[in-house]
Amino acid sequence: MNKILPFLVVGILVLGGLGAVSGTKTNDENTISEKINFSTPIFNEVGEYISVELSESTNSQTIENKPMMPVVTKVYTLPFGTKIDNVKVTFSDNVVQGISKPVEPTPATLPVSINAVHSVKKTKEVMTYQDIEIYPEQRYSYRAATGLDNDQHVTYLILSINPIQYKPRENTISYAKSATIDIKYTLPINPVNFAEDFDLLIITPPQFETALQALVDHKNSLDPPVKTTMVTLDEIPSGVGVDEQEDIKYFIKDAIETMGITYLLIVGAGVEGQELFPVRNAWIGDEIEDYFPSDLYYADIYDDEGNFSNWDRDGDGKYCEYPFDMANVDVVPDVRLGKLPCNNVEEVNTIVGKIIEYKKHNKMTKKILQAGGDTFPGNTQIEGEYNNGKVLEKLPGYTAIQCWASDETLTKPKLASGWKKSVDFVDWSGHGSPISWATHPPNDDHIWLPPETLISQYTGWSYYDFEAYMLNNDYKYPVVFYNSCSNNKFTKSDVCLGWKTLSKKGGGGIATFAASGIGYGVPGNEDSRRMGWMEVRCFEEIMSVKILGQVWYNNIYDYYTTFSGGLDRYDYKTMVEYAMFGDPTLVVEDGDDPKSKPVTKPVYTGILERLISFFPRLEKLFDIILAKLI
Repeated sequence: MNKILPFLVVGILVLGGLGAVSGTKTNDENTISEKINFSTPIFNEVGEYISVELSESTNSQTIENKPMMPVVTKVYTLPFGTKIDNVKVTFSDNVVQGISKPVEPTPATLPVSINAVHSVKKTKEVMTYQDIEIYPEQRYSYRAATGLDNDQHVTYLILSINPIQYKPRENTISYAKSATIDIKYTLPINPVNFAEDFDLLIITPPQFETALQALVDHKNSLDPPVKTTMVTLDEIPSGVGVDEQEDIKYFIKDAIETMGITYLLIVGAGVEGQELFPVRNAWIGDEIEDYFPSDLYYADIYDDEGNFSNWDRDGDGKYCEYPFDMANVDVVPDVRLGKLPCNNVEEVNTIVGKIIEYKKHNKMTKKILQAGGDTFPGNTQIEGEYNNGKVLEKLPGYTAIQCWASDETLTKPKLASGWKKSVDFVDWSGHGSPISWATHPPNDDHIWLPPETLISQYTGWSYYDFEAYMLNNDYKYPVVFYNSCSNNKFTKSDVCLGWKTLSKKGGGGIATFAASGIGYGVPGNEDSRRMGWMEVRCFEEIMSVKILGQVWYNNIYDYYTTFSGGLDRYDYKTMVEYAMFGDPTLVVEDGDDPKSKPVTKPVYTGILERLISFFPRLEKLFDIILAKLI
């Protein structure tokens, strides 16, 4: 597996151009010293406000209704188990400049849930921030986390710098032209020596062991092999942790250290009351839900100093409880994780067969199916369609089959037809529930799309529609991203939309990226943060690193390091609920068989689709015919 593994830069990683940079590191003293330069900020009028931009910034301070101010993030890679003793940033050459209007405020965050109110309320009041003396008050902050750099376990130091400050009462901006960074750290006294025997560990209930053996054999037979081993839940020692979930997590920690695994696949459904694989809920609540299932628990093994991370700092039995437990949740995974929430042996056989077929016969076609509409009606941006466009920018040479609310192409027959056109990827951006996905037409939060049809009496695309429209695309399984709420919330339904996408016999997808709880978006700036950011970055990572488990890892790592200077409740929830159903070692590329499965479709399917395009009112009449033929 190491031969095909993508890379992360070892040493000092600088995010964003920082002008002239000079640095020294003396190993005997365990220090890092570095001077960085900043350019002059750029100010632009945005209606009643001023935007502040800095060419070196990696993100902005984005606390709702507070000024958006540029942030510069730097990441340092250190040996695993390193303790950060002190970080000091000294600013110099400060300049004070007056501005004519208040700084642009951070827009609101809203849920992307079908079961929530999410229209944008416009206000004419201009924010002047008279209750703020200076913002941001702190000029820098830092966090540490453990994670993977290539296949090496390391400690990351993430430093967030605020070179620009704003005084609203004086309407002035103060910015530094340079800064000096001084870091002191202590290396581990007894460093962990990680083994290198295996790549992938599969953990499963015992009733699935026989069915999964075909996957183990397949992985070990590849060239180069993905060295794979499997254990059943009844083989994991009990009583090591406080409950079964912690027993499993301690076993994974031992497997990382003694087997050398860097990939983990957990198998088994987790529906509340009938869990086949024990579920750890994360208590990052909001106005809609108190907790949600988080697979990240089984991947975030170590805390920021390399010790076991139990996710329950206050010991009250509510894990990852915001904000009380967050010091025990460094978020960055220590193993690349995938999940198959199978309910029975038949589903195991289905998904194992699809994984093996994908490796043998997949043919990349440079096509993507996209669906979107007005996620947050009430502003000038049609967020879902905007994000579809941003995703397409990350896929050079790709052709998009776009089903959009703005041009009335967002219908179930067209979605079904697009799914069957040999697409590599599916990208749907809107709202969701555990069993469905939907969105709005422009500026109308009362109507949901896609509309019901004669053969599907439900508004929105639900798990039922995979069968109603006979998605028999067994010649081509796409990787799917749902930018919406709860589509991977496997604890509420054994047919949650994300899992139905994979468990569909003879069709559906090969992997699903989605939220296991209530997701959030930013009206008018959908790709700037939250799930919209994850959506765009996911496809960028797929094109870059190819391996799905690495894509999942990089999404969380990049989110954490990018926004580390101002993480709020919604940021933590975005990362902790981000789930990938599928094989984490699966590589998105052409298969081994040059004679890939033929892509076939009846000729008369295209004729019916043309008739519908000329006679839209006949769509419902053709709906049943299309469902049977395409």
